[in-house]
Amino acid sequence: MGKKIGPWENISLISFILFTLSFNLFYTPTLQAAGQHGGTLKVGIMRDIRPLDPHTQKGYLCIYGFNQMYDYLIREKIDGSYEPRLATSWEQLNNGQSWIFRLRQGVKFHDGTDFNAEALKWNFERILDPATKSYLRPQYSVIDSMEVLNPYALKINLKKPAYFLADVLGGIFTLRIISPAAVKKYGKDFVNHPAGTGPFMFESLTKDGTLTLTKNPNYWEKGLPYLNKVVLISFRDVNARNNALRAGEIDMESGTSMELIKATEANPNLYYVTGPTSYGINLGANISYKPWNDVRVRRAVLGYAVDRKTIAKVTTFGLAEPKVTVGALTHPYTERLMHLYPYDLKKAKRFLQEAGMIGQEITFTINNTDNVYKTMAAILKSSWESIGLKVKIDILDYQTWIKTYYIAHTVSLSHPLTYDSDPSYWNQYLGPKAVMNMTRAGGIEKRDGQEVIFDPMTNKALDECYSTADPDKRKMAFQKLFRHLAQEAIMVGVMTKPFVIFMRKEVKGYIWRNLNQTYDTVYFEKQ
Repeated sequence: MGKKIGPWENISLISFILFTLSFNLFYTPTLQAAGQHGGTLKVGIMRDIRPLDPHTQKGYLCIYGFNQMYDYLIREKIDGSYEPRLATSWEQLNNGQSWIFRLRQGVKFHDGTDFNAEALKWNFERILDPATKSYLRPQYSVIDSMEVLNPYALKINLKKPAYFLADVLGGIFTLRIISPAAVKKYGKDFVNHPAGTGPFMFESLTKDGTLTLTKNPNYWEKGLPYLNKVVLISFRDVNARNNALRAGEIDMESGTSMELIKATEANPNLYYVTGPTSYGINLGANISYKPWNDVRVRRAVLGYAVDRKTIAKVTTFGLAEPKVTVGALTHPYTERLMHLYPYDLKKAKRFLQEAGMIGQEITFTINNTDNVYKTMAAILKSSWESIGLKVKIDILDYQTWIKTYYIAHTVSLSHPLTYDSDPSYWNQYLGPKAVMNMTRAGGIEKRDGQEVIFDPMTNKALDECYSTADPDKRKMAFQKLFRHLAQEAIMVGVMTKPFVIFMRKEVKGYIWRNLNQTYDTVYFEKQ
């Protein structure tokens, strides 16, 4: 049996996660007063090769690499409280139409230049520049002007009151602060010379996707990091990655595929870390395409013909929580909305008959990064065929899936993933300015010389979400948005996705921070 963390030594991993999820508890391994310095941590991730620009790129390499190279202004903790990082304090003025962020002094970028208010202002300006093509631009388009009050205080004036604090919370796809000097020096080639303020610095990126990072000797958190290096190694296949872990070729998996958990747990040289996660698996249809422009088809296929409880039980050993909302169950705003779509094949078939879809073919596209998606697709295929559809399953590699579904919008039905707990990032995926609007909800296109808005109600709901700094009003607005997406079956939740990280028993000090894997406190215990 694999080594466990904390007081649960005599129960299985599955029992532990069920306990964790049922009572909304979490466990963080206790750190020693000081870890042991030295060593190289090898982490297996899914293959994902792309330019290292945190303002324009998403993907596995970005998630795990950027967490080490860059720091956040503010980090949201598991309990929902806020932890100061590069910002030490903040305040709102004029009912949330202006915000002042006071910054940590003495912080250096990896290229030796100063992190200060001018650097932060430049980062926002770069994101807002249309030429950058940043996926973060919709999120920060509310900014009207900025004023450097002193070298370590930036005032941000908004076009309307908003809870801007949530827009700078640390998440896997949120603001990363890069060195202005590095971009000015190297131009477009700065992706080969990235410089942040995080605990590890860029050393090299090979053509096969191996990213090597080295210790930042001037990191602002004194005594950290412990490791000399972190090496992120790309694997095309989840089974190969897991085999490498069990063979001792890597020290940690970025996340263990569900069907491999039992075999991995049985290895006496490994143990796991887990906790509450905002990770979610959903179904999303491109409503600009037929037949997905018909709400009856969407409600049948994405709603009533989805056996969420069975999918959660079969694909994750019952560890996942079924849900209809696309919101993160870790966030207090979120309603599960399970009552909207009970599993009802008769009702689903009736909707299809009304829409004239019986006997028609649909294609469901999944990515190849986790066997959970394959098993889910098989269950969905069976249900969808039982209501009269012909179903084709198309499997794409991760990068092709991102490009075709999220960017090019050529995939009509897939499983969009949701990550961060706070919902502030949703204008990256919805509305006319969202680069990655895979459902096209709120999107605008010209057809036959006419401007067409797909589901204008999404834009109205979005506007309410981003027009108040009042937490209670904001909660109501996001609940309204998520109910709308579910009721119109534009994007509908299926289940949460449990996150389990296995590592070698000599690897110590990892702190659970939801999906934000950072190795600043990790060290090797010397035997």
